Amino acid sequence: MTTPTAAPGGPTGGGAAGVDDSLAERRARARLDETLTSRQMVFVTGKGGVGKSVVAAALALRARSLGLRPVLFECDAPTRLSLLPQGRPMTDELSEVAPGILGINQGSDDAIRDYAASTLPSKTLADLLFENRVARLFLKASPSVTEMALIGRIALFADQYGADGPVIVDLHATGHAVNLLRAPAGIMRVLQKGGGPLYERAQRIEEMLQDEARTAFVTVAVPEELPVTELLELHDKLVALKAPIGPVILNSHVAGAVVSSIDDGVVDALLDNPATRSAARDLRFVRAQARRCRREKERLVDALRHRHGQAQVITLPQRLDQSDELLASRLADELARTLEVPR
Repeated sequence: MTTPTAAPGGPTGGGAAGVDDSLAERRARARLDETLTSRQMVFVTGKGGVGKSVVAAALALRARSLGLRPVLFECDAPTRLSLLPQGRPMTDELSEVAPGILGINQGSDDAIRDYAASTLPSKTLADLLFENRVARLFLKASPSVTEMALIGRIALFADQYGADGPVIVDLHATGHAVNLLRAPAGIMRVLQKGGGPLYERAQRIEEMLQDEARTAFVTVAVPEELPVTELLELHDKLVALKAPIGPVILNSHVAGAVVSSIDDGVVDALLDNPATRSAARDLRFVRAQARRCRREKERLVDALRHRHGQAQVITLPQRLDQSDELLASRLADELARTLEVPR
């Protein structure tokens, strides 16, 4: 696959380690482009607060720039302004939410209703069932039903639109991805083999979720101890569930090899001088942030290599002065900063 070219550069600076990091980053970005162009479903997940919704929007923009027509699928997302440039807020109806991008904010109730309608003899019976408050609450509380309903809708969109571009799914926080993967097995365990259409559907969905030719899970973290630890735990669970794992997005990364290397004595001297004290405080803060980011990225990469044999990590820079709409666009531009990669 041919990827866009850009001027050489990387977040880590010079030296052999910097060159190695830059090459690994370029390979990870090329892998992400390959994922977007070849998979029908791309699930985006991570700990709450790491920016996965903005990353999902950026992936949709990146897919569009690759000539695809993606579907951005949100699950019970709060009402908010669009994260996409020239975009419109997503509703519970599939529609064009930005030029070249389809989107839907899928509510659980509607998904369960559709799921019930597809499994009962008639839609009328499903509607009657949902008019009963107790029955509706029972369905929502039943293990795996909500997850199966949502993944059923995602699979439907993938079948209908996957030839034109991926369905990019902005999942709930980390645990939701695991519950989603476990749902088909839970349904099959209850029904057991020979359980009819419901069993067969659950089996098909499980096979689809585990099919690396159709599906990928892109995980998101920020370079802090707890989010990185939670992401590593998530990866262990995804591997155990045979889920195809795509690149890791390390969001809000503060790069600065030069700043990180500034000696404490230099900073102390600047702090002692009233004329440079304010700037020195900012420098000390940025240096601490850059060192933390570097440390957590190294921990993440080392752990992924040790546990799973490889680490494909993409760093996206911290941007504090932009709206979400502009941020998604800037991150998409950052994802496009890919060089031709030696195989």
